[in-house]
Amino acid sequence: MADELQNIIDPYLQRTRVLYVEDEDVIRDSIARFLKRRIKDLYLASNGKEGLETFKQERPDIVITDIRMPVMDGIEMSSAIKSINEDTPIIVTSAFNDEEYFLKAIELGVEKYIKKPVNNADLVNILVKVARAVSHQKEIEAKNEFIRTILDNNPTFIMITDIDEINFLNSSFLSFLGYETLDEFLGKGKNLNRFVVAKEDSFYKGKSFNVWIKEAISGGKTDYIVYMAGKDQLKSEARAYLIHANPIPELQSRKRYLVTFTDISFIECDRKMFQDLATKDALTNIYNRKKFEDELYKEIERALRYNNYLSLIIFDIDHFKAVNDTYGHQAGDYVLKEITKLVTENIRKLDVFARYGGEEFVILTPETNVAGAKELAEKLREKIQDYEYKNVGKVTCSFGVSEYVRQEDPAGFIKKADYALYIAKNKGRNRVKAVEKEHSFFFNLPY
Repeated sequence: MADELQNIIDPYLQRTRVLYVEDEDVIRDSIARFLKRRIKDLYLASNGKEGLETFKQERPDIVITDIRMPVMDGIEMSSAIKSINEDTPIIVTSAFNDEEYFLKAIELGVEKYIKKPVNNADLVNILVKVARAVSHQKEIEAKNEFIRTILDNNPTFIMITDIDEINFLNSSFLSFLGYETLDEFLGKGKNLNRFVVAKEDSFYKGKSFNVWIKEAISGGKTDYIVYMAGKDQLKSEARAYLIHANPIPELQSRKRYLVTFTDISFIECDRKMFQDLATKDALTNIYNRKKFEDELYKEIERALRYNNYLSLIIFDIDHFKAVNDTYGHQAGDYVLKEITKLVTENIRKLDVFARYGGEEFVILTPETNVAGAKELAEKLREKIQDYEYKNVGKVTCSFGVSEYVRQEDPAGFIKKADYALYIAKNKGRNRVKAVEKEHSFFFNLPY
């Protein structure tokens, strides 16, 4: 048996560094001779205090210690070692059946207990098991460190989260946010909402971080785009980031996700440019007729869903042909742009303003009844009338107003306002006329 034991050479032990603490010289020398032939490095100490100092300097993989020793006993030393590195495996040896010491050892998380006199076969078997566990843990840590290095050197912003908490942010992301470490970021009570910039149609607008990141992770839409401005950046400098998430395969009850934020600002800029070309009027840069019609259907649906008012203003420029004929088309374009600017400055963000065609414009006014829309139209009429147009002089507009009635089709809604505009022009122009709600039934008939 002794000969067989001498031949036990385990590859894991050959990579392992061991600290052996024993106050009895004979026992320490005997075990040391046995271990030196089987392990990579062996460090010896004769008491707990000396063992603790050696641990601090050498940081061995495994600690073997007697319990009862002078100066500092094995339990006290083990407690100090665990406070430095709680993952360090500790094997305890003792010649005494001391229940109090055993309980303390269990509380400390001591891996193994060997009763003296130490049987070398038992010791080496235990060491092999512990060394393999240590080696596997080192491999995991090395892989994690390798992965962390890759993630940290990736210019793409990377986050690991279990939805409730942020578990990791790579260096690129932390630098963008203005922090050196994740602990610093979280310690100041921060989450990404501090840096996101809400756009009108942002999927995350008005939502907490946990809610919108869960939505982005769960999917449902093709693309989830978040706008973020880093430390010392203005909201106007926010860039667009495409979110992509994958679950991390782990043996944990709580699922975590690797989430990437890829800068797509240039792509988003191009997309917005093409979108503007499709939805904006080239001259005035407000919505075109097609976009207005799309928004009209949406606003009608919203008004029906929430039982809100919805009104429409149609206006055009009085005697606009004369402006073009007298001053030229460039002057006419200038007047169109100036009127667009005046109107834009005097309506709400939720109002939908579009060029309907030629010198004709439309304004959808959600949550506004016909009286409110008339008041707005009158205000705009006065602003346009009082404005001085360079090289042209005074310009006026005529306005027609209508209010949406439940079950009315969009064409009938527009027809009412258009008829009111027709009346305004026939009454002398530069005035506001409205179709009152009670007369709406008339416009369901063709004319």
